[in-house]
Amino acid sequence: MEKFRVNRRRGDAILEKILTVSSYGICLFSLDILEEFLKKEKVRSKKVLKNFQDNHKRYLTSLAEGIWTPFLPVNSIKYIIKLDNYNQSFDDEWEEKLLYHNFNIEVKDTLWVGSIGLFYEFDHNKFIGNDEISYQTLDGVTLYSGFRYNVDSGKYLVSIKGYARKKKLDYPNPNFGFLFSLKKIDEFEGYNDPREDEKYNFNVADME
Repeated sequence: MEKFRVNRRRGDAILEKILTVSSYGICLFSLDILEEFLKKEKVRSKKVLKNFQDNHKRYLTSLAEGIWTPFLPVNSIKYIIKLDNYNQSFDDEWEEKLLYHNFNIEVKDTLWVGSIGLFYEFDHNKFIGNDEISYQTLDGVTLYSGFRYNVDSGKYLVSIKGYARKKKLDYPNPNFGFLFSLKKIDEFEGYNDPREDEKYNFNVADME
């Protein structure tokens, strides 16, 4: 069993953001926006993922309003995470495998990119005052399940690119990654549902 802990070393920057995904998915969200939505919807349970799964109308509303953006299923492994708005990119050692556009997200000051497993038992305190969320395995290895980015408040359209290394590295090096791009807009016009499996495939680790 893995023991969760919060990493509070604010001055200790992580050069390469390597996200360990649990529960086969990645999600983007802004903490204040999410909590305001849950309060408005009178959702008191910490089982946020189950609540969205059990309430399809609420799930669709959350997509339309840019409350969060889930990308799944993906293999539960390590991924390098980059944000195009931070002038980050993958170099020529990587090959682009997928590209999808126009998912809604609303931001209030900060944006989290994390494992969707954080929504199993959502704990507000894990995010306050931290730049990342980490936990340790029984072997003492530190893994990261969420990263925080400073992003100007507003509404955005999210694009996602998936990458694979051209030459695979040995474990525990990550061989896959995602690059997210945010385009600021005035208002949302409709929405795309990333759970439309016939339309989207985010599982870059299974692509040839």
